[in-house]
Amino acid sequence: MSKKNLLTSALVLGTLAATATPSVVSAATTNDADSAAPQTSTEQVNNKSQDNSANVIAGSAKKADTTVATSATVQAASESINNALNTTAVIQAATGATSAQQQAFLASAVPMAQKAASQYGVYTSVMLAQAILESGWGTSTLATQGHNLFGIKGDYNGAYVTMPTSEWSAAQGWYTINANFRKYPSYYESFADNGNKLRNGVSWNSSYYSGTWKENTSSYKDATAWLQGRYATAPNYASSLNNLIQTYNLTQYDGTAETNGGAQTNGSTIKVNNANGDYVKLYAFASDGSISTITNRGLANKTPWYTDQTKTYNGHTYYRVATNEWVEDTYLA
Repeated sequence: MSKKNLLTSALVLGTLAATATPSVVSAATTNDADSAAPQTSTEQVNNKSQDNSANVIAGSAKKADTTVATSATVQAASESINNALNTTAVIQAATGATSAQQQAFLASAVPMAQKAASQYGVYTSVMLAQAILESGWGTSTLATQGHNLFGIKGDYNGAYVTMPTSEWSAAQGWYTINANFRKYPSYYESFADNGNKLRNGVSWNSSYYSGTWKENTSSYKDATAWLQGRYATAPNYASSLNNLIQTYNLTQYDGTAETNGGAQTNGSTIKVNNANGDYVKLYAFASDGSISTITNRGLANKTPWYTDQTKTYNGHTYYRVATNEWVEDTYLA
């Protein structure tokens, strides 16, 4: 079955559900393709700015990506013009999850977001903010039932979830439609799809989201400004993302990963598995060379991970899979 990969930034309307075992993360690869759309001219990117606090749309889009809807969180905060301009409204709408749920979501999502963002040359902070906004910290029905953090429509290897979603137009305001959304085996495929979309655009314009690429921006604010009017039509989408990034200090995840003296490799993929447990342990190295177990995060069994460095400690080889997060050779499948 061919995949219908229509992207939407909708947080589907439905019952919020508890996050299931968010501390165990998994990785895999995915491909993305778009349904056909009318041809438009390629945009010229001139997106770097010294001050983009106004969050206006950068560049000049002929039209918004019509396969994209708007998060219900943004909708709830923009029911009136006052709320649309109220920076507190979106934060309150997006923070319905408990502190424990927020921490668990970040523990699970950060390494996967960093991996996808690094692969596609975009901002980890922006991807995380989008995921938080669209999925309510991973508590939305679409996230819990389909590991779908960004509301990408269609199916994934034939798997999908059908749900109502909100759309916005200047003529009609908010209205609701039913749509099929991709059902992923894990959050990683959702992050990878989003990264692939931002890097490769839509079928009718490969540079459609080029204003979100790191090489075309001065900061994450340039990227969020570019998303508004393209990725989502809600009038406060960029400011919503910026507020989340600032409130939760998500830019801390945009930096270069620590090396900790590890040996550089050309990069390879390892498969991990813990035959005696439900997940694979992760380890962190301190600046003095000592090692400790990471207690709030682990990798799902029988999943592949990209690694770019190795370390040797007490007779074991450790493979880096994220920023100062290492897998012991004991767990190689």
